[in-house]
Amino acid sequence: MVQIPGRVGKSSGVPLSTEKEFEQEIYVTRSEMAGFIRELASAIEAGGRVEVSRDDWKLGVTPMEPLKIEIQYKGNKRELEIQLKLKESP
Repeated sequence: MVQIPGRVGKSSGVPLSTEKEFEQEIYVTRSEMAGFIRELASAIEAGGRVEVSRDDWKLGVTPMEPLKIEIQYKGNKRELEIQLKLKESP
């Protein structure tokens, strides 16, 4: 299980609901982000269930391939957004 570090920002939804969406912003340092990405990469590479957690919740999926990466660059904001999508195996 990968522990998510950092300070919680905006959120919507309930993390443990299976019928609704959940979204949370978390602010981290460079070091915290790098460590999180390394741990997440190890969990993905190991295969099986990938879980992430905070103090009061835990979410996970058993992803099927192909995994999906979405890249978005907003030039006016000079912001690079990278989304990793892990879809549950049936």
